Amino acid sequence: MAKATALVLTLAFLTSCGGPEVWIPQGNSRPAVTREHVQYLDSPPQRPYRVIGIITPPSREYETLAEAVKAIRKEAAKHGADAVYVESQVTFRAKAIVWEPSSSPSPLTSSATKPMFPTAKAVPGKPGYVFSPFDMKGRYIDVRGYPPGSKAKDPWTDKIFIVP
Repeated sequence: MAKATALVLTLAFLTSCGGPEVWIPQGNSRPAVTREHVQYLDSPPQRPYRVIGIITPPSREYETLAEAVKAIRKEAAKHGADAVYVESQVTFRAKAIVWEPSSSPSPLTSSATKPMFPTAKAVPGKPGYVFSPFDMKGRYIDVRGYPPGSKAKDPWTDKIFIVP
């Protein structure tokens, strides 16, 4: 009996020390997509969506947010996500989401409304500089002279974002 108990405790210890789950399903996955298809959002989106999974890379695996986001987008792409947003930058916990169909025309295709653009994230301690929502290398963009809410172009991807 003591051997069986010791075996159970050893197995429990070994399986619990493997690090946190990378993918925690929250709904049905879809067919895989490319990592480039998966958008990175710096906050929960305003349009309707459904969470299909939670992604928690192993702690201390990534030194920068850009490295973590790249890995998170890659994992989300395996499950067919449309976008991800980071809930916690301390543990890089993110939600993988898919867009819900809406009864109104899409803002990206309707000529009556303006397209939606993601908002850049300010670089802490560097006023006038932002992290592009499209550049996963963590490079800074100088937006001095752009008023908050205005549009700017990422010089590396040529995509438009909103200045915070």
